[in-house]
Amino acid sequence: MPGVADAGPIATSNTAILLGGDEVLKVSLLSAEPGKPGFPRLLAGEMPVSQQAREVVIDQNVVLRSGIGLGDRITLRSTQGTEDKFYDLKVVGIAEGSLYTFQPSIFVSYSTWDTVRTKSDAEVGRESTTVNVIAVKFAPDADFETVESNILTRVENVEVADIPTAIANVPGYSAQQNTVQTQAVFTLLIGILVIGGFFQIQVLQKVPQIGVMKAIGASNAVVGLAAVIQIVVITVLGVAIGGGLTYIFSLNFPPTVPIVFNGTASAIALAALLLIGPLGGLVSVIYAVRIEPLKALRLS
Repeated sequence: MPGVADAGPIATSNTAILLGGDEVLKVSLLSAEPGKPGFPRLLAGEMPVSQQAREVVIDQNVVLRSGIGLGDRITLRSTQGTEDKFYDLKVVGIAEGSLYTFQPSIFVSYSTWDTVRTKSDAEVGRESTTVNVIAVKFAPDADFETVESNILTRVENVEVADIPTAIANVPGYSAQQNTVQTQAVFTLLIGILVIGGFFQIQVLQKVPQIGVMKAIGASNAVVGLAAVIQIVVITVLGVAIGGGLTYIFSLNFPPTVPIVFNGTASAIALAALLLIGPLGGLVSVIYAVRIEPLKALRLS
């Protein structure tokens, strides 16, 4: 099809890796064709050699949580109908860390996926011959709108979505993002109130000193600038210490905590924190410049 350089099917399910005893690691079981769009980039090892090979590529999160490595054999437990089935696969590759439905992922060929995947009673003994997701790689000179139009024109009963839209529609993703964003907004609002209250108390304690400064000729601009400088310096120190400790603590988080520091997101968060200092202290600055010297010194 014009504009399409390559395409690869993707299928999803879930299973569990037996780690010994009663311990298991629940993982997302994903099928993608090696070398095709949708297959992850390998960090080590190689891709499965054929559709029939009982081989698996595990992502970095599986390695961190289980200690499984290249060349190891893993046993998968999959519920099929009313029974648990067990399958042995050889680890031939390790891919970049990726989570699907909040679980680490393993990648197999479509034939292996169809054999291993969780099945209902109606699916047991029946081979699946269709997938409902196709990853498409565009030709270098193609644009999304043109390729989308070509696909919708030539293929029936299909929807086309770019990567951000597809990610946003993964089950649970939007709800989780809304929760995190709500927490972030309330954190900033609480920060404004806390910083504002702190500097308000500080100014109240310094009313006599501010009165003396004004009595000997300090202007409102000088008083306001002094307050702003103190607020900015304290905020910068607080953000630097807090950001540094956050990063240090994150290095010791267990691999089950999916935290990733993104440069752009981190810069926005730091900028927002630096901005709430002056915003929170604005009330105290206004109060400081309105202090009357005689009242402050109790001479009025």
